[in-house]
Amino acid sequence: MDHVPAHLSPQSDEDKFLDVPYAQRWDHLMSVIVELYMGNYGRGGKATTLSQVVDFMKKQYSFHATPKQYRTHLDAWGVKKKKLPGDVKDDITHALARRKRPGTSTSHITITKGGRDDEHHPSKYIRHLREQGRRRPIESIMPGVLTSFNLPYEAFIASIYKTSDKPSPFGPLATTPDNVNIESPESLTPGREAAGPSPNMELVYQRAREARATLFVQGRLEDLAVGMCTEDRKLVLNYFHDFFMSGFIMAKEWGKKSPDRLAIAGPVPSPEGWPRRISTTPSDISNPPSIQSSLEFHHFKDLSRPPTQLCNWCIHVPSARGDARCTSMPLSDEGWGNPSPTSSFPNELHRSMESGSFSDLPVPNLPLERDIILRAIESDPRALKVDAWKLAIMAGNHILLKDMFEQDSDEVPEGLDEIYPFHLAASFLDGAHACCKVFEMLSRILDPTYAFSHNIDGHGHTILDTLIVSILRSHTRISPDFVSHAFRSSSRFPGEEMDICGRWGPDTPRVRELFHQGFARIPNTWKHPFCHTAVQAVCHSIISIYGPSCAPDINRLSGLFIRRCTECGLELKLGPLHTLVVAAFHLAQLGMPGETLFGAVAVLVCLLSLGGNATLRVNISVDDILGTSVGGRCSHASTSPSELIQKVPEHVIGAWTDACRVGWNCFAEILSQAEEHEHSKHNESDSQSDHSDSDWRSESVEDPGETPERCEFMNRYYGKVHGGWLKLECQTADMGLVWATIQTELLTYRRVKEGESWISENFSLEALEDWLFGHTAEFRTPLVQDQMMEPHTKCGWFKDAETFVCPCAQEVSANYFMNMDIYARSTYIGISLLEEIWEDIDML
Repeated sequence: MDHVPAHLSPQSDEDKFLDVPYAQRWDHLMSVIVELYMGNYGRGGKATTLSQVVDFMKKQYSFHATPKQYRTHLDAWGVKKKKLPGDVKDDITHALARRKRPGTSTSHITITKGGRDDEHHPSKYIRHLREQGRRRPIESIMPGVLTSFNLPYEAFIASIYKTSDKPSPFGPLATTPDNVNIESPESLTPGREAAGPSPNMELVYQRAREARATLFVQGRLEDLAVGMCTEDRKLVLNYFHDFFMSGFIMAKEWGKKSPDRLAIAGPVPSPEGWPRRISTTPSDISNPPSIQSSLEFHHFKDLSRPPTQLCNWCIHVPSARGDARCTSMPLSDEGWGNPSPTSSFPNELHRSMESGSFSDLPVPNLPLERDIILRAIESDPRALKVDAWKLAIMAGNHILLKDMFEQDSDEVPEGLDEIYPFHLAASFLDGAHACCKVFEMLSRILDPTYAFSHNIDGHGHTILDTLIVSILRSHTRISPDFVSHAFRSSSRFPGEEMDICGRWGPDTPRVRELFHQGFARIPNTWKHPFCHTAVQAVCHSIISIYGPSCAPDINRLSGLFIRRCTECGLELKLGPLHTLVVAAFHLAQLGMPGETLFGAVAVLVCLLSLGGNATLRVNISVDDILGTSVGGRCSHASTSPSELIQKVPEHVIGAWTDACRVGWNCFAEILSQAEEHEHSKHNESDSQSDHSDSDWRSESVEDPGETPERCEFMNRYYGKVHGGWLKLECQTADMGLVWATIQTELLTYRRVKEGESWISENFSLEALEDWLFGHTAEFRTPLVQDQMMEPHTKCGWFKDAETFVCPCAQEVSANYFMNMDIYARSTYIGISLLEEIWEDIDML
């Protein structure tokens, strides 16, 4: 939106009315909504569209509502835009363009005014269309819009949230306006050939194609979709999905020795045996045996069986070959080279769109004017660079991100904020091939405070929220709309087409086949427990974001599982550790067979090590979260994460597997001890308030072996790790030991064969439970008992590693016992040199 007056933007959080019940916020924000809607704040001074109002209110006021809700309230407020003569003519154009029946004519139209039918003059209408073509300006293209269609038409339709009052996913919006009547042509008699469109109708179709292209470059994708008939909608969505798939594959392969970029960007072949006729109203895939009855064709492959339950994984290697990346041999650069200096990825995307090589659809058959899109790209090439960065992030190609940054003279493309790069990386987390490298690269090339100032996306989710969403979508059966209100408009989670542990991706034939058959969700039978590959990627990503001194607030309230008290209207937001408690609950309650909650324990200890506040109290209604609330009373109370765990009913926990109960007990006790530790630190703070930094330095020369409770980092970094540089929390020795064993387990073990344990014999959750509850004096797990780990600090970091926040296996293991050296399933990547980045930030 252009030139929105300053008084329409909130000057403070009070102007957003966030503490007011949702239903009442409409009245408080009415003046802003009405002025926006009635104003001319669209591109180039055009009238503001409803979709632009929706987007503005979401971003500026954190006010989430659907276009239908806005229309309902605008009608109730008596707000209606007066249509100008040109607007009526545009309505006629869109209505005529949706009619493909032979014989449709501009002469068969009447317009109702004041209760009577007025004569429509085709000559004036045609003159309007000709003038419209002469004065159409070159539009600037919205950054990231070219790669918006990551689903084919069939899956896209299935992903749209259905309501009972809408006859189709696009509802009544695609109907002819009430005041316009278009007479249907006579049906053709048998043997009578249909004549082609008249010259006037050809002009109508041309203007409609141009108008659709304009909507596309403006990013008004909902308006575009609802303004087309089903046939045209399908062609457009699949055309741009083909462009997305071609660009994704090109981004994924970029940097390999493949000089023919256009060959990569060619049409993506369909998996063998794809059917021609697709059901557009598929049933739920949560019950795989019902797949056959849900489809309208019989030539399909059974998709109920998972591709495999065995992960792939990343192995971090020393930085001597830091950019090494290979899927067959460790520490090898073979197969990876620098892209051609005469070409760039954005240029290749432009060439692909220009040539149309990514699709088999002839350009004349495309129901929108592609030349308008090309002119928009040429007038502002910066927008295409955002699409290029978007594809590189989704494909997990951190090397491509680095190349594009350097090719642009270390400049970040304008408009990158629109795609929320860190949130996008979290949604397409690839623990099998990239681990945390995309996060590391983004941290390196973006402004040091970028993550701090862009921690909240358009849905109101933090970066940590998005990582938790990736956990839940990949390893549980939970419904998207239960996790966040922002997912109510879609029946799927962001990034479902990317498996964290590398078993499938957007370009996997089995996934493309699934979407082609009209399913938008990954079947639950494909999923498996929160495995070590996923846990390692999540933990390393959390460290990348929340480790440096300028990191976002790790204790920022979450945008997930938000509830509102139906009695007092109070919005109930969780803290980050409360959110993790709820995620752990759903892993146990709705997780996959074999779940142990080891991953939930690992993420918890990781967050605590980075400053997660176990004493943070927020208003929570456990009944609302568990779906057992009773109306007529307020059920919320100020609750800490540990207290939230205690409120989970015993009969619910008793129905879980033994492994989940053990993991839950470990999770609960760790939180309880962390809360107790925080309280004890606060109680001692007054007596130690005059303990200066120089005192610590003078005492730190003592042998750490003589002071077991003194963290070794006080010697190595003179207190900066737990002070001015990183401000990492120094945990108790017990929690430090747990963190060290978790890191070692993640770096040395994977489930290699079907039937093997998800956790190695070297780490025992049962032994951890016994130790935490005081049943044993020591943590009797082989990693500790057999002295299998290298020395670590009191708080659990391996201080002698090249990068202590992201060590590799040989830096944590006292001897070799890793079982992951299986070249066909491993990707070897350099260790994340996060300390170097953080030191640069500290100097700045």
